Amino acid sequence: MTRRCTTCREEDVLAWILGDPDADAAQKLAERMAACPVCRERAVEYRLLERSAKALRDGPAIRWRRFDSPFGVMRIAASAAGLAALSWQDESDDAFVDGLEHRYGSTPVVSDTDRLASAEEQLTEYFGRRRLRFDLFVDLTELGDFPRAVLGAASGLDFGETVTYTEIARRIGRPKASRAVGNALGRNPVPIIVPCHRVVRTDRTLGGYTGGLRYKRALLDIEGRTDLLGSHGQTEMPLA
Repeated sequence: MTRRCTTCREEDVLAWILGDPDADAAQKLAERMAACPVCRERAVEYRLLERSAKALRDGPAIRWRRFDSPFGVMRIAASAAGLAALSWQDESDDAFVDGLEHRYGSTPVVSDTDRLASAEEQLTEYFGRRRLRFDLFVDLTELGDFPRAVLGAASGLDFGETVTYTEIARRIGRPKASRAVGNALGRNPVPIIVPCHRVVRTDRTLGGYTGGLRYKRALLDIEGRTDLLGSHGQTEMPLA
């Protein structure tokens, strides 16, 4: 059973660890702590917890957050190198985190509401038709050479620009690999930011899109591409 002290409150010990008390209160608390081995033991435990939390906050970690979007709840995650995941699929927070932990092994996955604020802000501006490009780094280092090349080519497409799967294959020096290009785009870990929705079939139909063509259609409608077959020309987001 954890020993307790009737002289110092738990919040006093925490305040002493965090340096919150004013000078007079700190002096009195320090005197009580010096006289109480139980409080000193608790202080050591809290100090270790505080250092562990700081290591998670400032050290290598996969950071994630969730926010509301016209597509529903959207979740984003980033490594130190850049955005590594973006999802709006019908899954729980636990499922999203489990997927990240499976991908990154021993690297801790932590919720972070601050460091990903810019990504949320830029996505919100994009959905509101107030942003034409993203100023965000992405981390594709886990992917093989071929999918990195495909997604790199897709990343170079401008707002509202569309090309075919065959054209992406040609640009990466694999002109006969259009089917493989489609497969690589379908596994894009950071859709929208890496705009795989701007790649269509040679007959100008939309092609495929992970999660459903209605999302691809909505993204192209945001960018004014209502000329494509399968895009109905809505002026309002059809998924809110």
